[in-house]
Amino acid sequence: MAGDTDNPRLWEGADLYVAPVGTTAPTDIVGPLDEAWLAAGLLSEDGASESRDQDSTDHYAWGGKLVRTTKSKHKRTIKVTCLEDNLVVFGLVNPGSTATTTGGVTTRTVKIPKTDPRGFLLELRDGEVTKRRILPKGEVTEVGEVTLSDSALQAYELTITILPAADDTLYIDITDDPQAAVPTTP
Repeated sequence: MAGDTDNPRLWEGADLYVAPVGTTAPTDIVGPLDEAWLAAGLLSEDGASESRDQDSTDHYAWGGKLVRTTKSKHKRTIKVTCLEDNLVVFGLVNPGSTATTTGGVTTRTVKIPKTDPRGFLLELRDGEVTKRRILPKGEVTEVGEVTLSDSALQAYELTITILPAADDTLYIDITDDPQAAVPTTP
């Protein structure tokens, strides 16, 4: 059987960080993050999921022979569920809203959501292997139903739509995973 049983990844830990678009992103997996990167807090054990969507059109020659397929309207999203109701998550769920604290009492004024692109960084860990996925620009475009009950955790399921950079870059992965290494040529 081909393959290596050390290669499959089971991401045992993860953190989601959020920063203004243009914030200095890390260039390695061990260096500290710029102080503008703020943690979203605890994430659901369900992990994060990436979805892809695009239109494809098949083009045929006379007689029905497929000669080309073109692709358009490519879209990627990442879905993650935040378990905390902290200021970072509040800002992602309610962009354009405000919160103030006076005398230990916080007042949140929730307004109609505004466009609010941000930088996102998802840091994943599997034992000694770390991966930082940097989304230079994305936006929370969907928030799932929030349950308020005594039998289920209050959670915020966020769908982050990844917006491409001018050079079409969607995200950058930085990892020390040996299976991702590019072989060097002598």
